[in-house]
Amino acid sequence: MNSPSHAESLSRRRLPRWIALGWVSVLSFVAWRHVPLAQASHSHNGSYQVHISTIHGNDGTSTTPGPQDEQYCILPLTAAVNATQIANLIEETLAKMGAGQMWDGTGAWRVDLWRAAKFCNQYDSATRATIGIEYQIADSWASVCGGDLYSCVVQSNPVVDPVNGHTHFKWMYSHLKAQHLSTDVTRARKFINHETGHVLGLKDPSGPNDCSHSVMHNDLYSNYGCLDKVWYPTPNDVASVTKIQDRRN
Repeated sequence: MNSPSHAESLSRRRLPRWIALGWVSVLSFVAWRHVPLAQASHSHNGSYQVHISTIHGNDGTSTTPGPQDEQYCILPLTAAVNATQIANLIEETLAKMGAGQMWDGTGAWRVDLWRAAKFCNQYDSATRATIGIEYQIADSWASVCGGDLYSCVVQSNPVVDPVNGHTHFKWMYSHLKAQHLSTDVTRARKFINHETGHVLGLKDPSGPNDCSHSVMHNDLYSNYGCLDKVWYPTPNDVASVTKIQDRRN
């Protein structure tokens, strides 16, 4: 990805890079669109891998994103949430939670999340196309996620990794159901972080008892026997994403 123009630069309040990374939560109804069910390793592998294409590298600085950083914008499509408050919550969840409770910094900062200064629809189409991740919030994503109960992630624009030739994606869209974000802050963080796990290449449980200490496999899948109450990305999640980044998955 290329950075937006100076006039439309991406702003972000961020923790210093020396702060250890971390991770955050999952929840009751989550879905992954157009993706096979999870394996025990809960990550994609082979020639077709559903993750954002930029996670293999990092070329930004502590104050400026580079083409290999993960820039994201937010697009509220409902009056059920306060646009500014929900944008701040997403940014806080991804990049301001501190050590062990956020995705930002994963894999020696190859996951380097930068919030755009504007909402997604406030950019011209060319600039918006340089932003790899969109968090879109609506009352229902039934037509996208396969049912009214779900939040989900959809991938777009496949590109080939120049190092080992696997397919990954330039654009990832996290479709968040407003109800999932508006009742409880911890629950909201679970949805945000679970769906971000999909953006980074992680999967849901494949079925009963496919449970690990993971934000992707927590007690929101209690019907599968998963009882872990974790709400943030765990060391297992960090290890899985790092393998994807290293092309060892």
